[in-house]
Amino acid sequence: MADTEDREPTFVPQSLSNAVDASPKRREMPVESTIQSSEDYLCGQVPNNTRYNLRGRDVDLATQLRREEHKMDREKCFETKRLRKEQKMREDRECVDKALRARAVLDAQYKAWKEEQRKLRLSKQGGDNNDGDFSGNKGEIINKPPEGSGDWLPYESDDEFGTEFELKHTSWEVEKFTLELARCMVGLESFTDTKIFSCSGTIVEYVDDTGYVVTSASLVRCPDRDEQIDKPKINVWLASGQKLEGFVSNVDFYYNICVIKVPCTVHLPSKSFCPNTGFFNFYENHTRDVVALGRSCEPCSLKVASGKLIPRRSRFDCEELLVSSCKISKRGVGGPLMDFDGNVIGMNFYDKKETPFLPSFIVLKCLQHFDIFGKVIRPLHGLRVKTLYEANLSLLEKKLQSGIPERCGVIVVKVQEPSAELSEIKVGDIITHVDGVPFSNAAELGGILLDMCGKLWLDRQKMNPSDVFNQTAALMSLKVATSQANYCPAIRTW
Repeated sequence: MADTEDREPTFVPQSLSNAVDASPKRREMPVESTIQSSEDYLCGQVPNNTRYNLRGRDVDLATQLRREEHKMDREKCFETKRLRKEQKMREDRECVDKALRARAVLDAQYKAWKEEQRKLRLSKQGGDNNDGDFSGNKGEIINKPPEGSGDWLPYESDDEFGTEFELKHTSWEVEKFTLELARCMVGLESFTDTKIFSCSGTIVEYVDDTGYVVTSASLVRCPDRDEQIDKPKINVWLASGQKLEGFVSNVDFYYNICVIKVPCTVHLPSKSFCPNTGFFNFYENHTRDVVALGRSCEPCSLKVASGKLIPRRSRFDCEELLVSSCKISKRGVGGPLMDFDGNVIGMNFYDKKETPFLPSFIVLKCLQHFDIFGKVIRPLHGLRVKTLYEANLSLLEKKLQSGIPERCGVIVVKVQEPSAELSEIKVGDIITHVDGVPFSNAAELGGILLDMCGKLWLDRQKMNPSDVFNQTAALMSLKVATSQANYCPAIRTW
């Protein structure tokens, strides 16, 4: 105890003592209150007396109503978008279903139409054994178009004839040949008081400031008969867009060929038709890819369509016409048909079932007759023939018992006037030679007969220069070799 009482007090500096006394005294919080506040915070309940309690601020009634209104508007907008999306999906499904139903109806109608046409063709061909195949199978389609070409539908409008990428699957050489030939092509339109016809043409010659265009005779044909329109006006549109006036020079409605002369002081590029007949010999293995060209009456309006040759003749009356799978419009009528080597091998026509064309060597023979006689001297032999490879195998087996000829030739399907009284040729005979000249198809036969007719009339001109060609007819005797025997029929020329 003595030690405790004698201890001296601890010395505290006056400045420090004054600082301690001057500091404000903090309000002491009870321990129980601090613990309770921490528990409420952890439980998500923030005391109302804290200054960080923003959610618990008192707001007026208008603000609450405005927030509720904005919330309802957002929900309404989301619901409207959802309903619109569902409505669009339903409309799209209905549109697709409608298109599918329409396609199904069209397919059914097309199949019914094809079946009706097949039955009609069978009924028509069944009663005439001389005008069709001799095998009894009248409904069989011979030499169908290439696989993958689909149902043949021609182009109805000029805009559908050819595309910018039509030749992009070929080589650049083919496109170059096409562009070179395009320089020699023109667009043609004829009219009197009203427009008559529009087509394409090819400049084949330029002599003495005059260009000569080969095109279809439909350009100047009367709508209701095979006669030339009286004094038609013809506009000729060059590739550059320049418009010139053309005049009719020569016309032949059987071969549907016409020559238009175009006076022009500027040189016009030209391209001749190919005289080679080997391209149409389907017994040789070579490519038969072709390009059909056309031109509208506008600058740089080239139209092209690629395809292949089809080994059959056209269904038109002209037996020299062949067929290609190029799909063209009427604007392509009279335009050239070119092979992939740049040769002009034909002149195109239009049909809803196929694209017929006149072979180039027939075009050249017609031009020769125009130049010499002023018209085409063609034979009137009264025979309906078709190329031998178009017949069925059963017929070929029956007809070729003695052996297959080196050249194909043609088979006679019908004999009519005037040659029925002048010839011993019968239906079913296979003709392989004329005057010792072999041929492989009906087009070559037509070319041979045109040459012989021209030679006959030239001989008549030498014997009688005063003879008027277009007013008289002549008979010529030909030696025809068939599969059965040799005949010497008399054939009338006109």
